[in-house]
Amino acid sequence: MTARGTGRGRRLGLTRDKVIAKALTMIDRDGPDAFSLRKLAAELDIENMSLYNHVPNKDALLDGVAEALLSEVDFSGTDTGTWQDRVRAHCVIFRAAAQRHRKAFPLMLTRPAKSPAALEAIRSALSSFAELDLSPQERAHVLRGFAAYLIGSIMRELGFALSLNASTLDPARRRERTAEIAAGGDPLVSAVAPYLAVSDHDAEFGYGLEMMIAGLAARLQVPYDGGPSPMGVHQGPDRT
Repeated sequence: MTARGTGRGRRLGLTRDKVIAKALTMIDRDGPDAFSLRKLAAELDIENMSLYNHVPNKDALLDGVAEALLSEVDFSGTDTGTWQDRVRAHCVIFRAAAQRHRKAFPLMLTRPAKSPAALEAIRSALSSFAELDLSPQERAHVLRGFAAYLIGSIMRELGFALSLNASTLDPARRRERTAEIAAGGDPLVSAVAPYLAVSDHDAEFGYGLEMMIAGLAARLQVPYDGGPSPMGVHQGPDRT
């Protein structure tokens, strides 16, 4: 039996790419938890069954959205400078893509990395370390180490991972949050409570990335260039 709506989909010039693009727009707008194939079909003004001419199921559609997101990340121009310059460029570009798709981007981090775009991202990242004296196994460890930092940092910044802080609290709420963190009386926790209560994502991302780069340089006994200047370390909230 022919599903209702399939002819309409063809008349509208519907394609797999257009279906995925609409799904990405919806997830960017409403978040992944609110997304469904039924809602997608409604926004495309077609019957539900018409979607299956283009994607076999929801998992395949979400894989397509993840691939589309990764395909948007442009790593061109990251093959110049030192290995430290290239690592920074890759991480900054990847984070910027996440900030453009704050609700949809976690899909790219949680779907299987098996598309041509994913393999090209891996190849491009590995090329950052080409000049370093690393075995293939060590290159895989380095790649995964930087990826773990990058993904964890992005997920925390986007609100998809546990965080003690917030970046948008008003001064009064910041003072309350500081007191909540310090309430246990531990001197180590109390000393850093004003800084744990809030977060400067830009400064903390850069600081953590430089620790990773400096640590790899020290482990391989190669010079570390000191990183960008100034580092912009977060100075904590206004206590007035």
